[in-house]
Amino acid sequence: MNTTSIQESFFNSALQRHQHVIVYLLSGVKVTGKVRSYDKYSVVLEEKDQEKLVFKHSISAAFLCRKKECEECAAS
Repeated sequence: MNTTSIQESFFNSALQRHQHVIVYLLSGVKVTGKVRSYDKYSVVLEEKDQEKLVFKHSISAAFLCRKKECEECAAS
């Protein structure tokens, strides 16, 4: 039986496809970038020349960015 979590599948797909993601934190802050790496507890997002470490326990929602509706995608 495959024990891959939904989180792992989501972030792995974004990483492999080099897709931009939008992450909302529990505090309401919006964080965006391409997934550079992830593990059981955290995700590293890269945007321009900046890397952002986000702890998974602080994420309330994550979305794959669609070019039509995402200003961040057009900028990267």
